[in-house]
Amino acid sequence: MTPNIAPNDSQSRLQLAAGSSRLLVMRAGAAVVCTEGSVRVEEAANSLEAAGGLHRVVSVRVNAGEVHGLAYGGAVRLAALGGAQVICLEAEGFARSAMRWVTAFFQRFFPKSRNNSLGALHKISK
Repeated sequence: MTPNIAPNDSQSRLQLAAGSSRLLVMRAGAAVVCTEGSVRVEEAANSLEAAGGLHRVVSVRVNAGEVHGLAYGGAVRLAALGGAQVICLEAEGFARSAMRWVTAFFQRFFPKSRNNSLGALHKISK
């Protein structure tokens, strides 16, 4: 089974039939929100907690109205225990958060009247 790469937007909505599963690739820090039904989230732990470098699977049941934050990145399997609707919120990457910080820093130096740059032209045309 090939993993489905989540789209580049920050969120994707999935509807899973009873007993079905999806394999997604998500970053560490992403969140899985169950809006309806119940779903099992399984993620592989490949960090220092895995003894001897062995892969172990962390499995969590998420019911309607609950959120699960992914501690490890990589392949994540979502298995519906009944019919379920799930929203996957992707974590921001370093580049996107750094760009937002740089933009906010430089916006302090530019005047706020930038939106009204055609004001003088409007007065001349009257």
